[in-house]
Amino acid sequence: MGTPDPGFGLQHRVVGESIVLTFRGELDAWADQELGPRITELLNRSDADVVVDLREVSFLDAGGLRLLVRIKGQAIARRRPLRLVRSSPRVWRVLRITRLDRSFTVLDSMPSDLDAPDDYEGNLNRPA
Repeated sequence: MGTPDPGFGLQHRVVGESIVLTFRGELDAWADQELGPRITELLNRSDADVVVDLREVSFLDAGGLRLLVRIKGQAIARRRPLRLVRSSPRVWRVLRITRLDRSFTVLDSMPSDLDAPDDYEGNLNRPA
């Protein structure tokens, strides 16, 4: 019996002046390829500040870093602030080692006014 694949996913919602992108699972090259275009579409439709919630991310590699840098570039192009909500120490270590943690405004927890409601505006999960 094999180990179950944790997959990846994205949930998004708009709360006030912010769009919250909540990632889960593995942020890798496949996640970058699958989620990147959807995130670009979401950010193109919104002039909101961007909050990237990494609390449910279990793995981060170069593909995931590329995705985060792309999101940051899109926020900068729209002159909108971007904040990252810190993830597990294991995942956060990748950002620290690459020194990308210095490129983002980092929150230790999700602000209470942006905390997840019971239902999300949208989901995008790994294809079966």
